[in-house]
Amino acid sequence: MIAHTNPVEHVGLILVGAGATVLYGIGWLRSATRPPRPMACWAAGITTVLVATAPTVEQMAQRSFTGHMVQHLLLMVVAAPLIVFADPVGVARRSGWVGQHTTSAERAVARRWRSSGAFPAAGLFLATLYLTHLTPVYDAALTDRMLHDVEHVAYLGSAVILWAALRRGRRRSAVARTGAVFAVIAGSALLGMVLLAASTPLMPTYASRLGGGALADQRRAASLMWVGGMATTLPLLLFSVWSWASTEQRIAERSESLSDARARGAGTGSNASVGR
Repeated sequence: MIAHTNPVEHVGLILVGAGATVLYGIGWLRSATRPPRPMACWAAGITTVLVATAPTVEQMAQRSFTGHMVQHLLLMVVAAPLIVFADPVGVARRSGWVGQHTTSAERAVARRWRSSGAFPAAGLFLATLYLTHLTPVYDAALTDRMLHDVEHVAYLGSAVILWAALRRGRRRSAVARTGAVFAVIAGSALLGMVLLAASTPLMPTYASRLGGGALADQRRAASLMWVGGMATTLPLLLFSVWSWASTEQRIAERSESLSDARARGAGTGSNASVGR
Protein backbone atom coordinates (compact mmCIF):
# COMPACT_ATOMS: atom_id res chain seq x y z
CA MET A 1 0.00 0.00 0.00
CA ILE A 2 1.30 3.48 -0.90
CA ALA A 3 0.09 6.50 1.04
CA HIS A 4 0.84 9.75 -0.81
CA THR A 5 -0.46 13.28 -0.77
CA ASN A 6 0.55 13.81 -4.40
CA PRO A 7 -2.38 13.00 -6.76
CA VAL A 8 -0.01 11.79 -9.49
CA GLU A 9 1.65 9.31 -7.13
CA HIS A 10 -1.77 8.08 -6.00
CA VAL A 11 -2.52 7.00 -9.57
CA GLY A 12 -0.16 4.05 -9.05
CA LEU A 13 -2.30 2.77 -6.19
CA ILE A 14 -5.45 3.24 -8.28
CA LEU A 15 -3.91 1.12 -11.04
CA VAL A 16 -3.00 -1.59 -8.51
CA GLY A 17 -6.54 -1.54 -7.14
CA ALA A 18 -8.02 -1.73 -10.63
CA GLY A 19 -5.73 -4.63 -11.47
CA ALA A 20 -6.72 -6.48 -8.30
CA THR A 21 -10.40 -5.97 -9.11
CA VAL A 22 -9.98 -7.21 -12.68
CA LEU A 23 -8.03 -10.26 -11.48
CA TYR A 24 -10.69 -11.03 -8.88
CA GLY A 25 -13.40 -10.56 -11.53
CA ILE A 26 -11.72 -13.06 -13.86
CA GLY A 27 -11.55 -15.61 -11.07
CA TRP A 28 -15.17 -14.92 -10.16
CA LEU A 29 -16.25 -15.48 -13.78
CA ARG A 30 -14.29 -18.75 -13.92
CA SER A 31 -16.09 -20.08 -10.83
CA ALA A 32 -18.88 -22.62 -11.17
CA THR A 33 -21.14 -20.45 -9.01
CA ARG A 34 -21.10 -16.66 -9.33
CA PRO A 35 -23.18 -14.98 -6.62
CA PRO A 36 -23.04 -11.20 -7.09
CA ARG A 37 -22.44 -10.28 -3.42
CA PRO A 38 -18.73 -11.33 -3.22
CA MET A 39 -17.87 -9.37 -6.35
CA ALA A 40 -19.68 -6.30 -5.01
CA CYS A 41 -17.91 -6.64 -1.63
CA TRP A 42 -14.50 -6.88 -3.30
CA ALA A 43 -15.09 -3.83 -5.49
CA ALA A 44 -16.41 -1.85 -2.49
CA GLY A 45 -13.49 -2.95 -0.29
CA ILE A 46 -10.85 -1.95 -2.84
CA THR A 47 -12.66 1.35 -3.42
CA THR A 48 -12.66 2.05 0.32
CA VAL A 49 -8.90 1.43 0.51
CA LEU A 50 -8.38 3.86 -2.38
CA VAL A 51 -10.59 6.48 -0.70
CA ALA A 52 -8.80 6.04 2.64
CA THR A 53 -5.42 6.64 0.97
CA ALA A 54 -6.54 9.39 -1.40
CA PRO A 55 -4.55 12.64 -1.30
CA THR A 56 -7.43 14.58 0.29
CA VAL A 57 -7.73 12.08 3.15
CA GLU A 58 -3.93 11.96 3.51
CA GLN A 59 -3.88 15.72 3.90
CA MET A 60 -6.59 15.49 6.57
CA ALA A 61 -4.47 12.89 8.39
CA GLN A 62 -1.44 15.17 8.24
CA ARG A 63 -3.38 18.12 9.63
CA SER A 64 -5.12 16.51 12.60
CA PHE A 65 -5.35 13.45 14.81
CA THR A 66 -9.08 13.32 14.04
CA GLY A 67 -8.44 13.16 10.31
CA HIS A 68 -5.89 10.42 10.84
CA MET A 69 -8.40 8.45 12.92
CA VAL A 70 -11.01 8.72 10.16
CA GLN A 71 -8.48 7.29 7.72
CA HIS A 72 -7.70 4.33 9.96
CA LEU A 73 -11.35 3.59 10.71
CA LEU A 74 -12.09 3.46 6.98
CA LEU A 75 -9.45 0.74 6.66
CA MET A 76 -10.42 -1.27 9.76
CA VAL A 77 -14.19 -0.79 10.00
CA VAL A 78 -15.22 -0.60 6.34
CA ALA A 79 -12.57 -2.05 4.02
CA ALA A 80 -11.55 -5.07 6.12
CA PRO A 81 -14.98 -6.74 6.49
CA LEU A 82 -15.79 -6.08 2.82
CA ILE A 83 -12.59 -7.84 1.74
CA VAL A 84 -13.30 -10.79 4.07
CA PHE A 85 -16.86 -11.23 2.81
CA ALA A 86 -15.55 -11.13 -0.76
CA ASP A 87 -13.72 -14.39 0.12
CA PRO A 88 -10.82 -14.00 -2.36
CA VAL A 89 -9.25 -17.31 -1.28
CA GLY A 90 -12.51 -19.15 -1.93
CA VAL A 91 -12.86 -17.49 -5.33
CA ALA A 92 -9.30 -18.50 -6.22
CA ARG A 93 -10.04 -22.10 -5.29
CA ARG A 94 -13.33 -22.27 -7.16
CA SER A 95 -11.70 -20.76 -10.24
CA GLY A 96 -9.03 -23.45 -10.28
CA TRP A 97 -6.14 -21.04 -9.62
CA VAL A 98 -5.49 -22.63 -6.22
CA GLY A 99 -5.54 -26.40 -5.77
CA GLN A 100 -8.49 -27.88 -3.95
CA HIS A 101 -6.42 -30.72 -2.48
CA THR A 102 -4.63 -30.13 0.81
CA THR A 103 -2.26 -32.23 2.86
CA SER A 104 -3.20 -33.70 6.22
CA ALA A 105 -0.88 -31.22 7.94
CA GLU A 106 -2.61 -28.28 6.20
CA ARG A 107 -6.02 -29.62 7.19
CA ALA A 108 -4.86 -30.00 10.79
CA VAL A 109 -3.64 -26.39 10.86
CA ALA A 110 -6.96 -25.22 9.38
CA ARG A 111 -8.92 -27.15 12.02
CA ARG A 112 -6.86 -25.67 14.83
CA TRP A 113 -7.34 -22.17 13.40
CA ARG A 114 -11.11 -22.61 13.11
CA SER A 115 -11.25 -23.94 16.66
CA SER A 116 -9.03 -21.45 18.46
CA GLY A 117 -8.08 -18.67 16.03
CA ALA A 118 -10.48 -16.02 17.37
CA PHE A 119 -8.48 -15.08 20.48
CA PRO A 120 -5.08 -14.83 18.71
CA ALA A 121 -6.72 -12.70 16.00
CA ALA A 122 -8.28 -10.42 18.62
CA GLY A 123 -4.94 -10.21 20.41
CA LEU A 124 -3.13 -9.26 17.20
CA PHE A 125 -5.72 -6.57 16.42
CA LEU A 126 -5.52 -5.01 19.89
CA ALA A 127 -1.73 -5.26 20.00
CA THR A 128 -1.58 -3.36 16.71
CA LEU A 129 -3.80 -0.60 18.11
CA TYR A 130 -1.91 -0.27 21.39
CA LEU A 131 1.60 -0.49 19.92
CA THR A 132 0.87 2.24 17.41
CA HIS A 133 -1.13 4.62 19.61
CA LEU A 134 0.77 4.39 22.88
CA THR A 135 4.31 4.35 21.48
CA PRO A 136 6.23 6.82 19.27
CA VAL A 137 5.21 4.81 16.16
CA TYR A 138 2.03 6.82 15.49
CA ASP A 139 3.83 10.16 15.65
CA ALA A 140 6.84 8.92 13.68
CA ALA A 141 4.54 7.70 10.90
CA LEU A 142 3.44 11.29 10.30
CA THR A 143 6.87 12.19 8.94
CA ASP A 144 8.12 8.81 7.66
CA ARG A 145 6.26 7.69 4.52
CA MET A 146 7.49 4.10 4.67
CA LEU A 147 6.41 3.75 8.30
CA HIS A 148 3.09 5.35 7.40
CA ASP A 149 2.57 2.68 4.74
CA VAL A 150 3.49 -0.13 7.14
CA GLU A 151 1.09 1.29 9.72
CA HIS A 152 -1.77 1.20 7.22
CA VAL A 153 -0.94 -2.37 6.18
CA ALA A 154 -0.89 -3.41 9.84
CA TYR A 155 -4.30 -1.89 10.54
CA LEU A 156 -5.93 -3.37 7.46
CA GLY A 157 -4.21 -6.74 7.82
CA SER A 158 -4.99 -7.23 11.51
CA ALA A 159 -8.63 -6.26 10.94
CA VAL A 160 -8.93 -8.67 8.00
CA ILE A 161 -7.48 -11.49 10.14
CA LEU A 162 -9.91 -10.66 12.94
CA TRP A 163 -12.98 -10.65 10.68
CA ALA A 164 -11.82 -13.83 8.93
CA ALA A 165 -11.34 -15.64 12.25
CA LEU A 166 -14.83 -14.67 13.38
CA ARG A 167 -16.44 -15.46 10.04
CA ARG A 168 -15.55 -19.14 10.02
CA GLY A 169 -15.34 -21.58 12.88
CA ARG A 170 -16.52 -24.83 14.33
CA ARG A 171 -19.50 -25.23 16.62
CA ARG A 172 -17.30 -25.67 19.69
CA SER A 173 -15.46 -22.42 18.93
CA ALA A 174 -18.63 -20.30 19.00
CA VAL A 175 -18.13 -19.32 22.65
CA ALA A 176 -14.49 -18.42 21.96
CA ARG A 177 -15.48 -16.23 19.02
CA THR A 178 -18.05 -14.38 21.11
CA GLY A 179 -15.52 -13.96 23.91
CA ALA A 180 -12.97 -12.60 21.45
CA VAL A 181 -15.46 -9.95 20.33
CA PHE A 182 -15.99 -8.86 23.93
CA ALA A 183 -12.21 -8.67 24.35
CA VAL A 184 -11.98 -6.34 21.35
CA ILE A 185 -14.82 -4.21 22.74
CA ALA A 186 -13.12 -3.88 26.13
CA GLY A 187 -9.66 -3.29 24.67
CA SER A 188 -10.82 -0.64 22.20
CA ALA A 189 -12.85 1.15 24.87
CA LEU A 190 -9.86 1.19 27.24
CA LEU A 191 -7.59 2.67 24.59
CA GLY A 192 -10.20 5.31 23.80
CA MET A 193 -10.42 6.19 27.50
CA VAL A 194 -6.62 6.51 27.76
CA LEU A 195 -6.52 8.93 24.83
CA LEU A 196 -9.56 10.83 26.07
CA ALA A 197 -8.30 11.16 29.64
CA ALA A 198 -4.78 12.33 28.72
CA SER A 199 -4.10 15.81 30.06
CA THR A 200 -1.46 16.61 27.44
CA PRO A 201 -1.20 15.89 23.70
CA LEU A 202 0.38 12.48 23.07
CA MET A 203 1.53 13.24 19.52
CA PRO A 204 4.27 15.93 19.41
CA THR A 205 3.78 16.51 15.67
CA TYR A 206 0.12 17.45 16.11
CA ALA A 207 1.00 19.50 19.19
CA SER A 208 3.42 21.59 17.14
CA ARG A 209 1.02 21.95 14.22
CA LEU A 210 -2.17 22.68 16.17
CA GLY A 211 -0.76 24.45 19.21
CA GLY A 212 -3.40 24.90 21.90
CA GLY A 213 -6.00 23.02 19.89
CA ALA A 214 -4.01 19.76 19.88
CA LEU A 215 -5.56 18.39 23.08
CA ALA A 216 -9.11 19.08 21.90
CA ASP A 217 -8.26 17.42 18.58
CA GLN A 218 -6.88 14.39 20.42
CA ARG A 219 -10.06 14.09 22.46
CA ARG A 220 -12.20 14.28 19.32
CA ALA A 221 -10.06 11.52 17.82
CA ALA A 222 -10.45 9.44 21.01
CA SER A 223 -14.23 9.88 20.93
CA LEU A 224 -14.22 8.88 17.28
CA MET A 225 -12.17 5.79 18.13
CA TRP A 226 -14.66 4.90 20.85
CA VAL A 227 -17.63 5.29 18.50
CA GLY A 228 -15.75 3.65 15.65
CA GLY A 229 -14.73 0.79 17.92
CA MET A 230 -18.37 0.18 18.77
CA ALA A 231 -19.23 0.44 15.09
CA THR A 232 -16.70 -2.34 14.50
CA THR A 233 -17.34 -4.60 17.46
CA LEU A 234 -21.13 -4.43 17.60
CA PRO A 235 -21.48 -5.87 14.08
CA LEU A 236 -18.76 -8.38 14.99
CA LEU A 237 -20.73 -9.43 18.06
CA LEU A 238 -23.99 -9.68 16.15
CA PHE A 239 -22.28 -11.60 13.36
CA SER A 240 -20.60 -13.99 15.81
CA VAL A 241 -23.85 -14.71 17.66
CA TRP A 242 -25.72 -15.06 14.35
CA SER A 243 -23.11 -17.55 13.10
CA TRP A 244 -23.42 -19.48 16.35
CA ALA A 245 -27.22 -19.57 16.11
CA SER A 246 -27.12 -20.51 12.41
CA THR A 247 -24.76 -23.39 13.13
CA GLU A 248 -26.98 -24.68 15.90
CA GLN A 249 -30.03 -24.39 13.62
CA ARG A 250 -28.32 -26.31 10.82
CA ILE A 251 -27.31 -29.06 13.25
CA ALA A 252 -30.85 -29.25 14.63
CA GLU A 253 -32.37 -29.38 11.12
CA ARG A 254 -29.90 -32.11 10.09
CA SER A 255 -30.70 -34.17 13.18
CA GLU A 256 -34.44 -33.75 12.60
CA SER A 257 -34.03 -34.78 8.95
CA LEU A 258 -32.09 -37.89 9.96
CA SER A 259 -34.71 -38.75 12.58
CA ASP A 260 -37.50 -38.41 10.01
CA ALA A 261 -35.59 -40.59 7.56
CA ARG A 262 -35.11 -43.29 10.20
CA ALA A 263 -38.79 -43.11 11.12
CA ARG A 264 -39.82 -43.46 7.48
CA GLY A 265 -37.43 -46.37 7.08
CA ALA A 266 -38.80 -48.09 10.16
CA GLY A 267 -42.36 -47.51 8.94
CA THR A 268 -41.57 -48.98 5.54
CA GLY A 269 -40.04 -52.02 7.18
CA SER A 270 -43.09 -52.54 9.41
CA ASN A 271 -45.48 -52.27 6.47
CA ALA A 272 -43.43 -54.81 4.53
CA SER A 273 -43.59 -57.24 7.47
CA VAL A 274 -47.34 -56.82 7.76
CA GLY A 275 -47.74 -57.41 4.02
CA ARG A 276 -45.86 -60.67 4.27
